[in-house]
Amino acid sequence: MNARHASRELALLTLFQLDKQGDGQLNADAVAQKSTMQEQVLSAVRALSAEAEFQIQSAADQLAEVSRYLLDYELEHPTNLESPLEAEVKAVEIPTTRQMVEKIEQCLQGAEYLFEALRVPELTTLMAAESVQDYAFQLIKLVAEHRSDLDEVLNQHMTDWRMDRLVRMDAYILRLAAAEMKFMEKVDLSVTINEAVDLAKQFSTEESYRLIHGILASLAEKVSVETDKPLRGSLREQSISS
Repeated sequence: MNARHASRELALLTLFQLDKQGDGQLNADAVAQKSTMQEQVLSAVRALSAEAEFQIQSAADQLAEVSRYLLDYELEHPTNLESPLEAEVKAVEIPTTRQMVEKIEQCLQGAEYLFEALRVPELTTLMAAESVQDYAFQLIKLVAEHRSDLDEVLNQHMTDWRMDRLVRMDAYILRLAAAEMKFMEKVDLSVTINEAVDLAKQFSTEESYRLIHGILASLAEKVSVETDKPLRGSLREQSISS
């Protein structure tokens, strides 16, 4: 994980926390002073730690469920049901390929949960770095100060959707990316798209990250023409296919 990704994740989590505290209305005054950042970092770290705990428990639950399934399958197989009670449990043929694939997918999901949990120590260390906090703070201020304008611009690149209809997390991922594209210097628009898609994959759904990719790809083309910021098509394709 690089520092810039940690900044974006910190900015997203902080904005989401501030939004909840403000009952859905982000208060620009709440992010006007950088002295508040330490408190928000602590809040973000707590949220990440809670998420890591949930991920680890979910992984354990997934693997335990697979183990129970296989043991029950063996015990309830006709070969063992027809054996005397005192007989040792015999190994039996595995379930159908489809059933086993489903269970393997559960194991893989559990492994993904564990992988996400292992990110937390590295991420929390990065979040404590001043450079990470500085970039996150810049993004947060831009979103707070230009929220209405950002929403208007993003609405222009949506079909059958509007910002006020999106779930909060998706809306803030879009606002952060749009703010970075429009206002931050020396930004590679393709990287911003990729980072937003990664955040959506991590914090939202498959439908959401595909929607976010489409909106930002459209916006990036316009911003690239207006500002000469780079936009590499190959990276846009990687975002949606990975």
